[in-house]
Amino acid sequence: MHAADTDADCEKKTCPPRALMNRKDGSPMFKKILALAQGVVGLDEQAQLKKGLRGLAQISPALWERACEFVCEGRQEGVLLDMQAAAPRGGTLLGKPGRLYSHFYTHNLSNKDGALANESLRHRHQFYAQSDAATLDAALLVRLGKLLQAADGGDTLERTGAAVPQWLDYLLGDALFASFSETRAQATTVNRRGWDVVLLARLLAVDGEAEEGALQLVFERRELNEYVRDNCLQRLLAPGALDAYMLAHAAQVEQLPTLLSASGKVQLARRVGAAPALADAFAAILVRLAVDGGKSVRIEAAPHLAAIPVERRAVLLQQCLLTGKTEERVQAAELLGRSLGPQQGALLEQALAQEASKPVQAAIRNALSWLGAASDAGAAELPVPPLPPAPPAARLGDAALQLLQANHAALLEKYRAEARQEREDNQHAKHKYEWKQERLKRYEAFKPAWLEAAIRVFNGEAAKGDEGPLQSNLAREPVELQGKVAALPDFGVAHMARWLLATRRNIFHFWHDDFFQRWLAQQDLSTFDLRLLARAMRKAGDEHDSVAMACMASNWWGAKPQQVLAADMVWPLFAERPELIEQGLGLRAVERRRGVAPELGPTLEVLATFPLLPAQWLPRVMEIALGEGKQHRASAQQVLASLPDIGKRVAEALGSSKQDMRIGAARWLADLDYRAAVPALYQALDKETRETVIAALMTALEKLGEDPSPRLSPEILLAAARKGLKGKAPVGLAWFVFEALPACRWQDGMPVDADIIRWWVVLACKLKEPGGNALLLRYLGLLDAASRAALGETVLRLFITEDLRGPSLEVATAEAQARAPQAYLSYQDQARRYPEYYAAQGKMTEEQVFDQIRRNKMAEYLGSAIGEKGILALAAHTPGHVAISLLQAYMRDHYPRRAQIEAMLDALADGYDPAVIQLLLGIARRYRTASVQEKARLLVERIAQGKGWSHDQLGDRTIPTGGFDDSGRLDLSYGERVFQVTLDGAMKPRLHNPDGKEIKALPEPRQDESPELAKEAKQQLSVCKKELKQVITMQTARLYEAMCAGRVWPAQEWRDYLLGHPIAGRLVQALVWIREDDAGRTLLRPSDDGSLLDADDEEVTLPEGSRLRLAHASLLDAPQIAAWQRHFKDYKVKPLFEQLAHQLPDASLMAGRHIADREGWVGDTFGLRGAFGKHGYQRGQAEDGGVFTEYHKDFISAGLRAVIEFSGSSLPEELMAAALKTLQFYPLPRSWRDEAVPLADVPSVLLAETYADYLAVSKACGGYDAQWESKMPW
Repeated sequence: MHAADTDADCEKKTCPPRALMNRKDGSPMFKKILALAQGVVGLDEQAQLKKGLRGLAQISPALWERACEFVCEGRQEGVLLDMQAAAPRGGTLLGKPGRLYSHFYTHNLSNKDGALANESLRHRHQFYAQSDAATLDAALLVRLGKLLQAADGGDTLERTGAAVPQWLDYLLGDALFASFSETRAQATTVNRRGWDVVLLARLLAVDGEAEEGALQLVFERRELNEYVRDNCLQRLLAPGALDAYMLAHAAQVEQLPTLLSASGKVQLARRVGAAPALADAFAAILVRLAVDGGKSVRIEAAPHLAAIPVERRAVLLQQCLLTGKTEERVQAAELLGRSLGPQQGALLEQALAQEASKPVQAAIRNALSWLGAASDAGAAELPVPPLPPAPPAARLGDAALQLLQANHAALLEKYRAEARQEREDNQHAKHKYEWKQERLKRYEAFKPAWLEAAIRVFNGEAAKGDEGPLQSNLAREPVELQGKVAALPDFGVAHMARWLLATRRNIFHFWHDDFFQRWLAQQDLSTFDLRLLARAMRKAGDEHDSVAMACMASNWWGAKPQQVLAADMVWPLFAERPELIEQGLGLRAVERRRGVAPELGPTLEVLATFPLLPAQWLPRVMEIALGEGKQHRASAQQVLASLPDIGKRVAEALGSSKQDMRIGAARWLADLDYRAAVPALYQALDKETRETVIAALMTALEKLGEDPSPRLSPEILLAAARKGLKGKAPVGLAWFVFEALPACRWQDGMPVDADIIRWWVVLACKLKEPGGNALLLRYLGLLDAASRAALGETVLRLFITEDLRGPSLEVATAEAQARAPQAYLSYQDQARRYPEYYAAQGKMTEEQVFDQIRRNKMAEYLGSAIGEKGILALAAHTPGHVAISLLQAYMRDHYPRRAQIEAMLDALADGYDPAVIQLLLGIARRYRTASVQEKARLLVERIAQGKGWSHDQLGDRTIPTGGFDDSGRLDLSYGERVFQVTLDGAMKPRLHNPDGKEIKALPEPRQDESPELAKEAKQQLSVCKKELKQVITMQTARLYEAMCAGRVWPAQEWRDYLLGHPIAGRLVQALVWIREDDAGRTLLRPSDDGSLLDADDEEVTLPEGSRLRLAHASLLDAPQIAAWQRHFKDYKVKPLFEQLAHQLPDASLMAGRHIADREGWVGDTFGLRGAFGKHGYQRGQAEDGGVFTEYHKDFISAGLRAVIEFSGSSLPEELMAAALKTLQFYPLPRSWRDEAVPLADVPSVLLAETYADYLAVSKACGGYDAQWESKMPW
């Protein structure tokens, strides 16, 4: 009603008389009569609705008036055509009402338009909030929806995909989301009363549409983005009206699975499964959804089957197994085999007897196998150990309060001093800082009474109002300072539980909470039963199973309880709560606890702690272990590995209709070393048609000791190749230049048909395994050495070329020509305006800017070959010097491409080339990228285990020789003429002609000499020079690390692999060694004539059983050091590295876990970076804000990482003040929760050498600054 309406006007518009409207009567009957008299829209509601359309007045006040009349009174229907003509401006001025998840942004609107639109949204929000839609005139809402549709014209409509009129989409989006867009609040039964399926059906009926569309609109999500589907239209899914409607309209519900998309069926399964009454009434629908063709639907529906009684569930699944489509029958068989029950086996056997489809038969056999595995496991009882008694919970008294008060006083004094220093620094600093002063102001607001409240919370005596303030960091800081209160003798698990529940807003992160971890570090983890912690947490008010969720939910903060505690401290908790395991395995609907729920990966980790896998979970774990999903397959196999005769059940999966399951079974049998499966593998191989499965079967047979040679004849391989090449090649392999593949020969010298090599490339691409594929390695072994090397180098070069493919010079030049002039002017402008930041750019000439743009353009990647990484399996035998040259260049210039580097390392490790192994050893010791370093370490371990050697023995036994023989000579033959290469005293190669005269280079061959031999000789010389350089660098690093770690060699190994090596033997001559035997210790150095000398030139022998290690100053006395220094000087031998200079730190520095005598030495970030790099230290990992605070050096042989901390630097690095802090050591591999190793446990030589590094780096600083902390940016 307009403000200017008279009573007469109201009568014309069927408004209620003013006398009636002005009555004070508040009785329900009066309100009902009044509502009916008003056409069910009260005056306040009508006013809000009109204001909610007020944005249209910006187009035309008359248009707004007509729109209001149309919506409120049903007149002026022609306004819809005018609105359509003005669309989408009307929709914009109304706040884009068709939105279901997008925010309303006004930055591209005028201030007035934006304000009007937001005002319209707010008033429509009030209209919807104060109205009960169940009592509103449905026709009015229909008209409102049509007006919104006309105003927007479909411009911002976000549909669910339900088959309903667009006006209903607009109305629903406006009511349940768009009008909330300012606050992002959720539509609920309180603020959107009556907005439910009943209203939707009524609206459709009023407009003459089928009411069945209402349920579709509730569930359908077809056209919504997957990231917003679950949050949209939640009001419609609320319990109450929807349950009653579905039960009353069962026929409509029965039709939904055929009408909804996969995303809609997911919502349906979730809603039906969550309501016991619906799950009971629509059990058959749940089963249909659980065998649906859509994977997402099955994943959602299957766990809800647990709500159906076992026998009824079995009967419903049997119906699907007998009458469903092929895919449905397969899924029904898997579900019947997933859980134990009295009927499952019989039902499956009955279905198998009459099933004709091979995929379904295979699925039934798999299900029977899983059930059989559970039967094999028997009904052994899982003895749950008795719960140990909870420790007595003592009260924290005055001593605890005094400790907290002391903490508070210490912090206050610290913050005052830092604020005072900040004020003093600001008097002279260019940039003023106030955050320390602000922190002091905040901390001065601390109330001492909070400390008393904290004690009451610890003791379980919290008064009203105690907990609120303690949830702030300010109040908790003195309480949790350094975990001191948790170290009190009376502090126990009950105190910790009460404190966490009272002060943490997100209790699910408690396990990684610093205060909790400090307390946990003081506990005996071998007796830390999670049940005690869970009981204490529940008693303190935990309603969300937070202890169990710490084990079963993913996190990014560190190790979970099952990765830290002994197994028997973990599994009893879950033996008492089997429903949690079933949720994690997908056997039961997940119960979310504030968004946190059990997940499959962590659940399998928990199951791995069980001493005996309960039979009811075994079928499901078997399904995961052999299933299509690769992510959790290995974890499930680990859980099942100890089951009796598990190999028998795995072998049965070789007959699966799913190729992934057949491949998984073959690989698992090989891992189990289950030789009884050999006949089954051969039988499967004879039937198999898929090349990737054939490869897996052949690989498994070879790993189980079978000789595949009869199946690897050239004729058989050619037939397989031609058959394979007829199929569709991988699309991603289109770039591969097959014409570049070299001509190859078999071991007997006969040529290999080119189709075989082409097929191997295609097959390798399909297998996607750059390393470790036994079949492809077997194939390569059929070729002669030259062919393997040529093929490997070609494949590796082609892979790298494609992976690094960038714009051509022409394209880069064109871009530079287009951009350089403007970029040059921009640089000049920036340099003038901000000289402190852009001075360098301002000095660039236009030609330099041109070159920079062109260079940057050419550095762009146009693609990646990582999708075809499988072809690298054929690169395993790339010549070592070639592989290292290519890899080192790639790692230097393209180190961010970690996946490619790891794939190449994986492939080349299979060739066992000594040079490559040495490269892997070097990367495992030190590399800039942690994941690549870890990959190299794992590969080294794999190679060493395969050879039966230790990590160190592998390094000794694979030192490349550079082609030199035991005498240190390399012969290069031209036929009759033989040239020789030897090493001089400086380890430089010297080339001699047949007459013994030194020459600079090999000559061209004579007419009577073979050009091929000359070419080969030149290649040998080139390889020799490259390998020599690599060996010297790598072995120097290895020997230095061996000295630091205190490695000891048995005398015979030392002679055979070091002293007797043509290159390494020369290196060990430049070092002092210690012979250890029963007689004591003797110092020696190998001489160039092979004898072993002491410092006085007396010859030393190596008795049987003696051992050798490298000498060091920390192991010798002063006279010994002086004698050996004279010895080196007399013999004019330059030590390979410094052994005799660095002593241990003073004993006073070695009592704890770190050395800090250079803490506070101040320099700058660039100076420190250079000093650390010079001594072989790597930058630590950047944390929040791109700041890193340490440099480190790994000593793999000692299992330690030396860490030197400093004040920090940010990435990208800038020149700023930096200060040294401490030297400390951590175990390798380093975990986030590892404490520094006590200095007493660090090998003495390692400690002395790293302390020397610490002192050397400090020389890059200007000295100690007492005010260093206040001068650091962090």
